[in-house]
Amino acid sequence: MTARRKALTVAGSSFALVALAGCQKPTPAVTLVADGERVRSESTVWCRDGQSIAARNCVTHTSRLTVLRVKQGAQVGVDVDRTLATHGWYLVDTDVSQRSAVQNEHYFTFNADFANRKTPGVINLDVRSVDRVAENATVTGSWRFQLVQK
Repeated sequence: MTARRKALTVAGSSFALVALAGCQKPTPAVTLVADGERVRSESTVWCRDGQSIAARNCVTHTSRLTVLRVKQGAQVGVDVDRTLATHGWYLVDTDVSQRSAVQNEHYFTFNADFANRKTPGVINLDVRSVDRVAENATVTGSWRFQLVQK
């Protein structure tokens, strides 16, 4: 084997090991749709089987904040992966501490209302997945979105 071929083999093997080490099963995604626009995001926090937010051993991406520009009164659709719908999820308007009922469908709609906001023209939302099998329906994931008024 030539020196060049050995070097290429070593480089290829090293690249494969780095690529495999960096592989991580993707988290479920949530999509928001309004005014013909759509944004999709993976979770800011996602707990796989046996993990818990309380134990702080979940997959985290704390810098994720997905923004969607929306007109006042526009209908906003929230589309979650079926994995989330199976166990349940709900929507939280974090500015006014309101939340929807737990949803078991993959799609939910509401109208954007930018009135009486802490930050004018901005709605901060969390989509939270729950494990309804658990006694207290513990939160298993979170997706952060910000609606900005057009």
